Amino acid sequence: MRGWLHLQARATLGLAKLLANMRVSVRGAIDPVSCVVVMNHQSVLDIPLGVSLIPGPQPIIPTRDRYRRGIPAISLLARMADFPFVSQGKTSTRTELRALLTTAEHVARGEVSLLIYPEGHRTRDGEIGPFMTSGLRLLLQRAHRPVYCIVADGMWRARTVAHASGFLDIDARVVVLGPFAPPEARDLDTFIESLRARMIAALAELRAS
Repeated sequence: MRGWLHLQARATLGLAKLLANMRVSVRGAIDPVSCVVVMNHQSVLDIPLGVSLIPGPQPIIPTRDRYRRGIPAISLLARMADFPFVSQGKTSTRTELRALLTTAEHVARGEVSLLIYPEGHRTRDGEIGPFMTSGLRLLLQRAHRPVYCIVADGMWRARTVAHASGFLDIDARVVVLGPFAPPEARDLDTFIESLRARMIAALAELRAS
């Protein structure tokens, strides 16, 4: 499954580069270990980009429940890869909590990595939105793995497949931050706030350059 996910990611990015002349530059790297990766969410290419940057165990991505069925290729791949499905409601159901806990246990054992987009949706202006912290807190508390951040910019004009023309001749710039030591339970909220602050600063630096 890890090989299949990486193949799909490379193929998707390759097509964007070939057909749309999209350019991607990356600063920093993730070590080939089981880890937690927090990434901002601008476009439909964020997932293949994030997957391509995780060289260690298979990345698991918490996924919106509405993607469980009905999305060609994506729905089947998400189910086969055992992605936890979440409704993004104010409270999580027992099924959602069990799925997240199971994922955290696999990460804690070093069997998989975790790729999470805590904003919960793609932003309309490319800025980093508020984090949905409940799932992130639960996963960080139990995963006990190094934490990285991926901050990407330049692709927000292509938020959806309908806006795919926004990829034409764009320069996507990416910076990888970390690793950061996994937080203690008492420091979770402060740690999450610091991650978001670092990502906002990194995005501002990318845009200034």
